[in-house]
Amino acid sequence: MTGGAPLVALRDVRKRFAHKEVLRGVDLTIEPGEVVGILGPNGAGKSTCLRVLVGIVRRDFGTAMVHGFDPARDSLAIRMRTAYLPGETAVYSGMTGQEFLRFSKSFYPRLDQALETRLLADFELPLTKRVRTYSAGMKQKLALLATLVPDVDFYVLDEPDRALDATSRLLLRDRLAELRSLGKTILLSSHHLSEMEALATRTVFLIDGRCVDDSKVQAARAELRQELRLRLVKGTPLPEGWKDQRAEPDGTLRIRTVGDPLAWATKLPRDAIESLEVGATRLDLLYQELTEGAP
Repeated sequence: MTGGAPLVALRDVRKRFAHKEVLRGVDLTIEPGEVVGILGPNGAGKSTCLRVLVGIVRRDFGTAMVHGFDPARDSLAIRMRTAYLPGETAVYSGMTGQEFLRFSKSFYPRLDQALETRLLADFELPLTKRVRTYSAGMKQKLALLATLVPDVDFYVLDEPDRALDATSRLLLRDRLAELRSLGKTILLSSHHLSEMEALATRTVFLIDGRCVDDSKVQAARAELRQELRLRLVKGTPLPEGWKDQRAEPDGTLRIRTVGDPLAWATKLPRDAIESLEVGATRLDLLYQELTEGAP
């Protein structure tokens, strides 16, 4: 790869399965050292996009370069420099945990022994037992060990926190943060948005087979800055000056006002307000804003 070139460059990538076009013109660039989170509803094309990157799925149209190689022609060169964790945990059930790790690590010339030691301590797997005896969470931990221990430049992780409990997810986040501090490039998808927000240096929204344009993301942020999320004492009337209101299942009201939302909120009786949040643009709210009405 030439100096200054992006590590990943996709342009107008399309992929159809039978009668469904899953990728409908994906444009994505990732620079070395970035940690990019890819978010979208189920069926939006996230896993297909990751598989195209590592050459498991061949695109129908467009251009793709990873490490300076085309995954349709040089997938082996890409995989030697990339560790890929598929969305469906696949480990050989007839092997012991030790045997599977030895087998999976044998494909890579460099290993991070210190990281392996920390992950083994984190996950506490019974490595002498057959993988068929493992729970879903234990199999996921074993797959993570096999993926993260190789010392490569690029990690492609499709829902790495699948089947993990909250403690293990936090430990995984810490280990991925270590890789980020070493300058490694990471592309990951996840449905745990709070952990994605804590880890990713940039977030890409993939909806209906396309990456959402940054101008739309910024417009959604601007809309959220005008929104209040509040819980009121039952029966409290809303003062004039709002243009849209929606109730969420937990009773929270989402209100967008005509003018300054803070000025509007001062019209409410203080003792009627149980909670109030103004202008929040957290990742979970942004995701909800962009995916409302999406297929």
